[in-house]
Amino acid sequence: MADTGSSRVSEHDEADKDRLIEELREAVRARDEFVAIAAHELRNPMTPILAQVGLLLAATRNPSRCRPEIMAPRLQILEQAVQEFVRRSTTLLDVSRIAAGNIHIDPTEVDLSVIMRSIIDRSIVAARLARCPLESDLQEGVVGMWDRLALEQAIENLLSNAIKFGAGKPVRVSLRSDGQAAQIMVQDQGIGISEEDRARIFQRFEQAVTRRDHGGFGIGLWLANQMVTAMGGSIDIESKSGEGSTFVVTLPLGTTRAGA
Repeated sequence: MADTGSSRVSEHDEADKDRLIEELREAVRARDEFVAIAAHELRNPMTPILAQVGLLLAATRNPSRCRPEIMAPRLQILEQAVQEFVRRSTTLLDVSRIAAGNIHIDPTEVDLSVIMRSIIDRSIVAARLARCPLESDLQEGVVGMWDRLALEQAIENLLSNAIKFGAGKPVRVSLRSDGQAAQIMVQDQGIGISEEDRARIFQRFEQAVTRRDHGGFGIGLWLANQMVTAMGGSIDIESKSGEGSTFVVTLPLGTTRAGA
């Protein structure tokens, strides 16, 4: 009987060992895939950056071409490319930080209307390049207790996602408050998301389309959801394949000094 019990323990230990080995292998595969994607995605923005720098250098060597009407558009494109590189680099840092359980929310009284207007202004060049006109309807004076950086990251990811998949059609952003919560709506008229894909797009490294077609880490929506959830809010989605998508963020206002 003792031998039988010992055998069962040994078999159990072997099963645990095999399971741990497989989990480690899967973790290594996931890491290698992410590193490969990261290298590719960080390299992509460098191509237009280097191209625009070369064109600007050439223009400075030719006085007839060094004019505001020639330089300004190229500087705008360069600014957008640098912003995109910074955004992707920041995304990598955010993934590492949140995955390690180090997400930190520091609520302060902020004006969400001002933040959203600033984000929209920064996105104009990207929207123009994607041929997606930006339309906004922002209620003024929506103030609440939130983490400013987390707000910016969440909204920027949602708006960037709408522009990326907007199929060259208008993207609409709205902000409303009922005195208890703020509601942000980001709506595109692009490729949409099927019901099957809606169940997984907020998971890490998941996309509703192939990376070959649209690029990206597959973590923008995951990050946005993590940030919003950490502030006590939620993100809902309404979408059909081929009919565009609407992301609705609901955030409790909290207790502000004005409200107190």
